[in-house]
Amino acid sequence: MARSRIQAYLDLAPALRCPLCGAALHAEGGSLACSRAHRFDISAKGFLTLVPNVAPLKGYDAAFFESRARIMDAGFYHHVLDAILQELPHLAAGSTVVDAGCGEGYYAKSIRQRTGCRTIGIDYSKDAIRIAARGGNAVHWLVADLAHMPLAANAAACIINVFTPANYQEFQRVLAPGGTLVKVVPGSRHMQELRALTGKPSIDHAYSNESIVSHLERHAEILARTRAAQTLPVDGEQARDLVRMSPVTFGCNANELEIGRLTQITVDAEVLVARFDDSKV
Repeated sequence: MARSRIQAYLDLAPALRCPLCGAALHAEGGSLACSRAHRFDISAKGFLTLVPNVAPLKGYDAAFFESRARIMDAGFYHHVLDAILQELPHLAAGSTVVDAGCGEGYYAKSIRQRTGCRTIGIDYSKDAIRIAARGGNAVHWLVADLAHMPLAANAAACIINVFTPANYQEFQRVLAPGGTLVKVVPGSRHMQELRALTGKPSIDHAYSNESIVSHLERHAEILARTRAAQTLPVDGEQARDLVRMSPVTFGCNANELEIGRLTQITVDAEVLVARFDDSKV
């Protein structure tokens, strides 16, 4: 990895804390360390692992994230990205944006390119982060646990959390006062064609995100809700990628699915903008 990329991670140290003891991290040679001698090396692949003995997540393997990357690159989630970007113009130059649960990095890389903000992508899957960092880019990629985020208090102006579980106590700790959370949840028609293919649940039973929204409202004030939905045609290889990349198909035997019937897909999302209230957490 180029020396400039190593230096970029060393320069990030003031925004980080040790995931093991919570102490501040500092640059030490080509690594990051804390006062209690916990040390974290920067990978030659362009990312930093801050989870000791990270274990693979069932279903979320390299093939899952490679399929996701191809679907993202094909533009199936571009309208979701646009809806997120519409909520970010308020960010000042030099602000830090954290993509919590960044997966293969589609949103984090796009946010960095479009806003110029310092962008940090965090995911527990090393396979995901390895794919995100591939080819070199200006995002800081961290293998880390969202339940114990290795970020200092008040380090971020904005956290985005797209189609992935959240830890609102940690998000509030990491956000600076007045900072915003942009959370993306599935809409009622999300992946309806794939749900119909698997039969779980039947297409006649619309998905509801209200339990997720209600959980967020117990922790924060929702300032805005925006719907972003689009149905696009898929070819045969894209259909296979959709089957591989969606938790909807977890537990199904892909060989038993009539993948040829999947000729279009609906990506339906709701973008929630929220601000934390100390009285709620």
